[in-house]
Amino acid sequence: MTLRTALCLMLALPGGLAVAQAPEPGAVRIAASTSPELREYAKLPVCTLSADGLRLAVEPCRTAPARKPMPRRPVSQIIQRMPVVKQAPQVAMPAAPPSPSLQTLLNPPNAPKALNNCGPTGCNDASGARINNAGPGTAISPAGKVCNRNGVWLQC
Repeated sequence: MTLRTALCLMLALPGGLAVAQAPEPGAVRIAASTSPELREYAKLPVCTLSADGLRLAVEPCRTAPARKPMPRRPVSQIIQRMPVVKQAPQVAMPAAPPSPSLQTLLNPPNAPKALNNCGPTGCNDASGARINNAGPGTAISPAGKVCNRNGVWLQC
């Protein structure tokens, strides 16, 4: 049994180790019924670090006695009310725009149209209507609109 184990056992037993106020700080008085090993251990100085803080100042040494715990001071508990959460006002959803007709979906108004039978004066569209050239990159539709022409594609 080691010295430390014996000390722990003596501290755990009632009346095994008597601690009294000593003239020098950290000194411990041992009851006469303890073993000689414990008495020798109690005579060792309390462990402290050297000035550089890297090693013990004196070896062998004993562990420092346990400190008394600080008394807890009562603090009143403050419980505040939860803040009232206001609900956001209800917002009416805007009405859905009218859905486009099936004819508009099949033939969008500004979709490019394919041209065919192109010549120096103009082209025909898919329905056979004549589209006349009005200059580089422009054409005039049968309704009189000025349209953009890019090769065989026409967009009004």
